[in-house]
Amino acid sequence: MFYVASSWSENYGESGGQAGGNFSRAFDAILSDRRITLCGLICSSFESSMFIFVFNWTPCLMEPDQPVPPFGHIFSGFMIFCLLGTRVYAYLSGSFSVEQIGLMVMIVSGVCHMVAFLFQDVMVRFVAFLVFEACVGLYFPMMGTLKGDIVPEDMRSTIYNIYRLPLNVLVLLPLLMNFSISTTFTVTTAILCVASFSAFNLMSMPKKGEKAVDLEMEAARVGQASDNL
Repeated sequence: MFYVASSWSENYGESGGQAGGNFSRAFDAILSDRRITLCGLICSSFESSMFIFVFNWTPCLMEPDQPVPPFGHIFSGFMIFCLLGTRVYAYLSGSFSVEQIGLMVMIVSGVCHMVAFLFQDVMVRFVAFLVFEACVGLYFPMMGTLKGDIVPEDMRSTIYNIYRLPLNVLVLLPLLMNFSISTTFTVTTAILCVASFSAFNLMSMPKKGEKAVDLEMEAARVGQASDNL
């Protein structure tokens, strides 16, 4: 058996101590670009409320001195509404911008968590949770599109990791403090209010392309006015 010697060297990848530098660049990008900051606030706020919901939806649907609810069927219903939410996003994306969809998702999600805080009726809470799961289905394609438009590609993974820092803190807070159900959903409602406020500000901001077009139009108007003079 004959072996042919390879004429090229093995590619072991590039190695270098740039992790800290990448983190610094990503952190500077978050602080300098308000759109990246608002995107991170929306992402951390919504996902933290979603994870807190995962830990607390079962006791919300249990009544004292009553049989244990069919949690398997309930969870299946949640997944069906989550899938429905992804289909609704495909429909809404043809009529609304991703920022507008994000604002609607944050507001409706906040109302659903407020219902769990205000009402003790299990059926009312269950309906609110189904609507929230539909919002979860809407959220993931919306946020994927939003991140792709806003976050720079060369720093994307590092910025996403920075987004997870406040997310983990917000999730651990009610778990470590052992909050009651009402207090927990008060916290998640407040978190989603922050997400709604951030989504409104993001929607109100012009996109980079739109800003450049506005500057070009303004320069053209100034040049035309100077020519007329």
